Amino acid sequence: MTATTVGKRVRWSRFVRAASGRSLIVPIDHGLTLGPIDGLSGVDEIGRRLRSTAIDGVVAHKGLVARLGAAGLLAGRGVMVHLNGATAIGEAPDTKGLLTSVETAVRLGADGVSLQVNFRPDNHAHNLGVLGRVVDEAERYGLPVLAMVYPVGAVDDERAAMTRHRHYLRIAYELGVDAVKTAPPVHLEDIPLLLDGVDDLAVLFSGGSLTSDESLMSLAKAVATAGAGGLCVGRNVFQRPEPDAFLAGIREVLDA
Repeated sequence: MTATTVGKRVRWSRFVRAASGRSLIVPIDHGLTLGPIDGLSGVDEIGRRLRSTAIDGVVAHKGLVARLGAAGLLAGRGVMVHLNGATAIGEAPDTKGLLTSVETAVRLGADGVSLQVNFRPDNHAHNLGVLGRVVDEAERYGLPVLAMVYPVGAVDDERAAMTRHRHYLRIAYELGVDAVKTAPPVHLEDIPLLLDGVDDLAVLFSGGSLTSDESLMSLAKAVATAGAGGLCVGRNVFQRPEPDAFLAGIREVLDA
């Protein structure tokens, strides 16, 4: 086992609860894409949202990581620097360009890096190139890579949609990422099918826009039952007025 392999395992362990092997990660990279949305107005407010001990790690762009780190708000949890992005008001919001490097993430003290790839028919070559380059660069530093993988565009046939979704997860698997964040299938009982073929990859499911406690609890139960990697939820954490008790309940379900 090489030093970089050991380093990657050690760093990824900071995002995983040892008792269950499942993660509860909170991405707060939304400001670049959407602007100053509710829950992310400033460092102090973000710090209040992230105080729960149920959270294993956070994902943020480099400037926010630097500000939160300087304020002492990242201690005791894994930190990922998000490497790419695009604005929702720009010319190609689903084709996200690299905005920083793995080396910069290392200098910021990151335990890992992440990037988002939204697959649409006209950007596959771009996404494949970005994924491949980031995995290679991160390997040199022993940093794990989380890929946020999303199909774009509705597919009327549920079977075709599942086949497409599984293909995109397989792309991340083939290119050597360490973990994937993706949307859950329409029917939560289909999670095992989605995981088929990538079952040794940590697959974390997103929560999407702010939803009910019951809905997210159902997702957490389905994730735990299917043996998936955990949850990577942002707005369902930082847009809740008082998320601590809710997160404690989610943590209990994931670790059951």
